[in-house]
Amino acid sequence: MSRTRTEADVQRLDNRLGGASLNDDSLSDASPNGSALQTARYWAPALTAAALAWLLLLFVGQTPIVRATGLALVILGITAAMRHMGFIASIGGGLTLALCPIFWSQAGGGISGPATIVVAIGIALAVLLFSWLLLKRSDLGIGLGIVAFLAIFWSQIGTAQSLRLTGFVTAWLLYLMVDMLLLTNPRPGIKPLRAPKPHHTAGILFLFLIGTINDPLLTFFAPAILLSLLLSYAALPKWYWAAVTITALAGAVMLVQSYLLPQPPPVNLWGWREAVRWIELAELLVGQFGIWGILLGLVGLARLARWYPPLGTVTMIAYSAYTFLGLVFVGNFREVLLLPLVIIQVMWMTYAVSALGQWLNKTLPNERALWLHVSAAFYLLLPAILLWHIVQPNVQ
Repeated sequence: MSRTRTEADVQRLDNRLGGASLNDDSLSDASPNGSALQTARYWAPALTAAALAWLLLLFVGQTPIVRATGLALVILGITAAMRHMGFIASIGGGLTLALCPIFWSQAGGGISGPATIVVAIGIALAVLLFSWLLLKRSDLGIGLGIVAFLAIFWSQIGTAQSLRLTGFVTAWLLYLMVDMLLLTNPRPGIKPLRAPKPHHTAGILFLFLIGTINDPLLTFFAPAILLSLLLSYAALPKWYWAAVTITALAGAVMLVQSYLLPQPPPVNLWGWREAVRWIELAELLVGQFGIWGILLGLVGLARLARWYPPLGTVTMIAYSAYTFLGLVFVGNFREVLLLPLVIIQVMWMTYAVSALGQWLNKTLPNERALWLHVSAAFYLLLPAILLWHIVQPNVQ
């Protein structure tokens, strides 16, 4: 008799241990090679959350359509990153992020047109895709796309530090990293190990470089990016590692020039030693979702680190880096620049809801995964409460 552990065996073991399995389907499984229905099902939660966020930003937040569209794209990327945690739960997580105070503070504003940096990114992305698809050269596509962006950036913009572009890059970097790590590090015995897809590695490099040029604070993401690439066991060429390393080093130099040399400096490297900085940062995070949101996030991190160590480690490294930034940064727009902290917190909260739903589903008698859907539906109360806090002043 064969002693090979089947998927059913692993599932029964998982039931006894109370583990929380993620849906390991990734964008690679929902590629054009798969069915249109599979692709639509994969993207449905992200598109739903992004569309709802877009409508809320337009009609409740009175946000210009261009800005609302850019913010909705952030929600699209983050919800797609959480798609593995459940259909309803990922929608709840995306809407929770959209309606939290830090993210919602970017709503409103006057009439605005497309920023030059957005046009630059669009042209660079078009060049990248054209070179990649027609010339069948991903390395050439990345290089030409970056050259096109740099040419427009330094000739028309100079120094941008666009807050919304930083949020966009952060969201889609996290999506690519999560999708890549789940593809290359699935639960043992559930799915075979697979190599990362070209769009993972190409997208990470492209977004990291553009985000660093826009604002060198994105260099704080470098440890998490490097670790995710190492944990993916990707067979990357030497030029790729050189490009990532040079981008990180150049970002560090620009970080010193932009945030340490000006007087007074917007970054105080010894700020982490002041107790008041820790208190202010804690109040900022608690102010987003309350103390229960913090506790829910800790539960999610603990379960994620237990069942998906690479993903738990990478998100924890990124969270630690931005926690340090929150302790030392004393400049303007501090809250918005710390948006990655809130994004990762929402991811942990969403996984905690997914883990709780799976535990209830395995513990209590039910039919057709009832408790899994019930727990996810309760999670939707959080964005509803946040929306009530937003509209309540207008009602009164």
